[in-house]
Amino acid sequence: MPDLLFEIGTEELPSWYVDEGRAALAQLVEERLSEAGLAPTSVQGFSTPRRLAVLAEGVPEGSEQREELRRGPSADVAFDDNGTPTRAAQGFAASSGIDPKQLEILDTERGRYVFARLKRGGEHAAAVLPPLLTAMVADLPAPSKMRWSDVATPFMRPVQWLLAMLDSDALEFEAAGVKAGRVSYGHRFLAPGPVRLKRAADYVEALRAASVLVDAEERDEATWRAASEAAAAEGLRAHDDPALRAEVRNLVEYPIAVLGHFDEGYLELPDEVLSTVMIHHQRFFPTQTADGKLARGFVGISNNRVRDEAVVRAGYEQVLGGRLYDARFFWDADRRKSLSQHAWGLSGIGFQKDLGTMADKIARVSDVAAGLAQALELPKGERDALDQALPIFRADLSTDMVFEFPELEGVMAHAYALAEGLAPEVAVALEDGVLPRGPGDRLPASRIGAVLAVADRLDKIVGFFALGKRPSGSADPFALRRDGLGIARVMNAQAWRMPMADLVLEGAAPHRAAGLEIPADVEAEVARFLWDRVASLLAEQGMAVPVVRAAVQGSRSVIDAARRAHLLRSLMEHEEFPALMALYKRAANLARQEAKGGRNVKPGLFRNDYEAPLFEALPGARRGVETLLAQVREALPGWDLGFPPERPLGELGAGVAEVLALKAPLDAFLDHVLVMVDEADVRANRLALLREVTEVLRGLGALDQLEGV
Repeated sequence: MPDLLFEIGTEELPSWYVDEGRAALAQLVEERLSEAGLAPTSVQGFSTPRRLAVLAEGVPEGSEQREELRRGPSADVAFDDNGTPTRAAQGFAASSGIDPKQLEILDTERGRYVFARLKRGGEHAAAVLPPLLTAMVADLPAPSKMRWSDVATPFMRPVQWLLAMLDSDALEFEAAGVKAGRVSYGHRFLAPGPVRLKRAADYVEALRAASVLVDAEERDEATWRAASEAAAAEGLRAHDDPALRAEVRNLVEYPIAVLGHFDEGYLELPDEVLSTVMIHHQRFFPTQTADGKLARGFVGISNNRVRDEAVVRAGYEQVLGGRLYDARFFWDADRRKSLSQHAWGLSGIGFQKDLGTMADKIARVSDVAAGLAQALELPKGERDALDQALPIFRADLSTDMVFEFPELEGVMAHAYALAEGLAPEVAVALEDGVLPRGPGDRLPASRIGAVLAVADRLDKIVGFFALGKRPSGSADPFALRRDGLGIARVMNAQAWRMPMADLVLEGAAPHRAAGLEIPADVEAEVARFLWDRVASLLAEQGMAVPVVRAAVQGSRSVIDAARRAHLLRSLMEHEEFPALMALYKRAANLARQEAKGGRNVKPGLFRNDYEAPLFEALPGARRGVETLLAQVREALPGWDLGFPPERPLGELGAGVAEVLALKAPLDAFLDHVLVMVDEADVRANRLALLREVTEVLRGLGALDQLEGV
């Protein structure tokens, strides 16, 4: 079976779209070929800043033949009393491309209808592919597209060439104002001429010979190898930053490393400032000495090899030097004030028009943090450090450095705090309080930093919900979902057993004191919103939805819900536990008929030989539940909910055996005991016994949610 090669050559694409466009085109090709009966055996995507391409291997030579029944009008309408086709039948036959004599009458659930039996497929791939590929150029998804010249088809960037081949045959069609052929183009500077392909399978090698590495992984490895070798030439190590590598590889088609240097005097700046300027603003790789210290060397990745590398090096050094000069100016200027003085500037920074300034927000955060510290029973030393951190929390927002480099918020608070002689634990808390910045970011390392992080995000979520500014569908303009995920991750990692309802109450109190109306239903909505974030994180770990619901609905705190989810997943994999769950559901259905308030089980009212054994099994089952919960607490004392340990529980041991010991007496009870007897006391006693059984097992979670697992 032949291979299909399809390449869209463009002007330079944004670096963030190079990977996204490659994946989208590969998916689109696979879907469209499958729909057309030309499903390939494999699809591989390629991309550089100037091209998106797909190689689909094992494409059938012809589309799959299939028969299709097309339903038309009812038989009564299609034929008159003499069996002659009416206009309705003739029109249906014409639209189907067949003679009216070929129409068939078949019985359906809705009566007798006329059908056309049509043959589909069987076309040669070379005839089917051109219109498919033409449509793909227009249909390739992108966040925004542009138009150019008088071309009707929009695309991410102007299309310069199209290459489409089925093995050694070029496919002829036109899209986005360009005719397709067998010609690609090499590197813009190193091999700018056309690359004429003989076979689709030659694509990667032919482009490599033209100084274009179309495979993203190969280009990534080449980028890192070039950076490492350039640094090693002076006995240094390049700093490996995966995000930087991913961006740089999508800025070049063939990476060429250039080692440069900055003035040694800039090393007095904090390492984070230097790294941020090099990585985020210049896309340079910082270097380190053998002992791990930041060195004055850096590696830039060029997309061109020039005769005199010194020219490129001088350009890199000049632009970085200007950035570092500004950073040192900000560093010196900011340190003329203390963080307390910088905090005064927060009153001039707006937070939200109905929620006041950043100074107003920090005042509320201080109240929330104080309440959390008391609820969590932080020791006096940590509470003293928290008291020192609160007045200057986020004060670096008013510094020149953070104004110029916003990504350094928190980092500069830490650096300025140490520079003015504050305690290290206070400095750490100021940086931890802004973490995590996103789904993959690290979490606060200190407890007081965690308190600040949760208090800050909680104040924002409660305030925006009270104002009716909730996320809707995919729209979340204030990043409240991101903040909710951050709260869930921090609370889990810190192993806080604080009930979610109490947490929301703490967040609402300062807003109410400031005059903002927060009804009880808004508090409940915020709690549901946060629980939804917990559930989404657990689902990302591969937890079945019913398991997540059982864990969340059966818990009061985030850490308990996360632990129960892991426990229930392990229990559901035990060969006997699903049978116990089936018995639990029968028992729970009966127990619901017990009168409100219930009653204690009275052994003196037992009338059947199967009641006492079930009652006597309850203490062991209760002990087993407690053992399992203790085991999961020990195995998962606190971890990042976004990045969990793999299968952490191992063997469940004696606890599960004690819980499963309830199975046999419960099974016997349900099979041999009539619960709803006429004698009221006996009936109530048996319902109370079943209620005790369900309450013991509900210690594992809201087991009613495990239906269908």
